[in-house]
Amino acid sequence: MLQIILADSELELIPQEIWTHPAVLRHSRKRSKKPREMLLDATYHHSALKGEDKKRRGRPDIVHTFLLLTQDSILNKKGKLQVWIHTRGDNLIWVNPEVRPPKNYNRFVGLVEELFRVGWVPTKTNPLFILERGVPYGEILKRAESLSRSRGRGVKKVVLSPVGKRVDLYEYLREFAEKDGEVKDLVLTIGGFPHGDYISNVYDLADESISISPDLLTVWTVVAEVLTTFRLAAGVRPWEEGEGG
Repeated sequence: MLQIILADSELELIPQEIWTHPAVLRHSRKRSKKPREMLLDATYHHSALKGEDKKRRGRPDIVHTFLLLTQDSILNKKGKLQVWIHTRGDNLIWVNPEVRPPKNYNRFVGLVEELFRVGWVPTKTNPLFILERGVPYGEILKRAESLSRSRGRGVKKVVLSPVGKRVDLYEYLREFAEKDGEVKDLVLTIGGFPHGDYISNVYDLADESISISPDLLTVWTVVAEVLTTFRLAAGVRPWEEGEGG
């Protein structure tokens, strides 16, 4: 099984210090929502951000694309995937593996804004997402480990980073899948931000840090490579034996 933690994701409500900025107020009037109830989105609020924040914050689109890729993947449909979203400000978003997120970005934004307001969407009894506040990255990692160990499996904790050990991803995952001894799940941490490095102490808590390309890759490219390569290396087939005709 593969578990992916999208760490330090730039998904947050608009911070109070820029509620009165003209760009925020203009967007607020257009949507007929209060600034405190809206997601920070660099597409609309870029001019309200300063310094390094301009390059990094306000990227809910990354989380949206991540979820479209993971939730509709063959791995997920075969029950071999669990994802966790960790956000700036130490929020945890649990994702129901059986439910698909909205494909339309604006609908996704509205859903996540409701999630921040209520704590679950669309319903408490059948949630797509559940939000917990005050859950740092290290605690999410512990929960991922507990999930695997509850199924009688060990874990290997790996961080993807441009500064990690250079590996061929397929060979790395094939060696992991074929290794003798304890049966292990892979808990893989990917950064949910467009620029810079992790804010959380991911390197201290990982067994290993790896780099899969000499080029800087977008988050969605990394996720697509991981999902497909892990499936192939682990021998997870789209067709079951005898299926089709």
